[in-house]
Amino acid sequence: MKKKVLKVVKVVVIVLVALGIIGSAALGKMIADQVMYQNKGNDTKSNSVKQLVDIWGYDLDGFNASFHGEEISATAADGNIVPGTAFRADAGSDTWVVLVHGAGGDRVSVYPLAEQYLIRGYNVIAIDQRGCGDNADDKVTFGIHESLDVAAMVQYARETLGAAEVIAHGQSMGAQTVAIYASKVTPGAVDAADAVICDSPVPGMEYMLRSVFADSDNEEDFYNGATNYMIFVSKVATKLLYKVDYADGDTIAAVAGDLLPTMLIRSEKDQVCLPEKVQEVYNNVGAENKTIMSVDSAHIEGVIDDPEGYMDGVMCFLESCGL
Repeated sequence: MKKKVLKVVKVVVIVLVALGIIGSAALGKMIADQVMYQNKGNDTKSNSVKQLVDIWGYDLDGFNASFHGEEISATAADGNIVPGTAFRADAGSDTWVVLVHGAGGDRVSVYPLAEQYLIRGYNVIAIDQRGCGDNADDKVTFGIHESLDVAAMVQYARETLGAAEVIAHGQSMGAQTVAIYASKVTPGAVDAADAVICDSPVPGMEYMLRSVFADSDNEEDFYNGATNYMIFVSKVATKLLYKVDYADGDTIAAVAGDLLPTMLIRSEKDQVCLPEKVQEVYNNVGAENKTIMSVDSAHIEGVIDDPEGYMDGVMCFLESCGL
């Protein structure tokens, strides 16, 4: 009788373990798919217009009437085609700024920033990140693969547009992309910018996913049992299915390898990328030439609230770099 009971228990345990593994694998795949294809069915082009016009009250029609862009594209190291719009300043400058937008929008969302550069005589390229706008790759990897697109466009600016100097400036997840990009390139190389600016960078792929899974503003909840479990199963699935490692999207760790002149912008009213996390990113930047500017605004809204003050700080940094 005992042997029969033990056999039944053993079978039950094996079945439960198998079900647990299958369930974990299915959950991991589901989360990985949702993360990678987070913009599936999401109209990122309309999102940009809505944010600019309806939420921020930006004169998008005025921008389009004043500045006329040329559609361009560059090819990243992995073969991805990077779409962008190039705007030339009236002054005929040979300095170009590559602008990288945040999550859920497209290149149009950086037009307020583009305007500020253009009226100061800088040429601008606004690109679509992966999973957004017209970018052919529909997977979002929190700057890991997107950093290749920035490198490609910086090289394009030098080799095709004749840029003497190139600056990369990103906002939010775009700032994360720029930060990771800066950690991968060699100063002086054709694909390396002369300076980078990161406005309210996402502090890390895993950190942001933990905040979503926890659905809480309390950071202690980011590391509870349920959140740890979802991170574990999704991390395994993402690496197996998409060859993407959460660790490669850790902005705070990655910037230790950033040797380019670097500016960070910290928004004191930011509830998306918390000021203290942006400060952590800055503290870990490996470059000797680095600076941080604080703006009294919500997430990436410094250039909207006070464009003159915002750009005064940016120009001070660029002038210190000879740009």
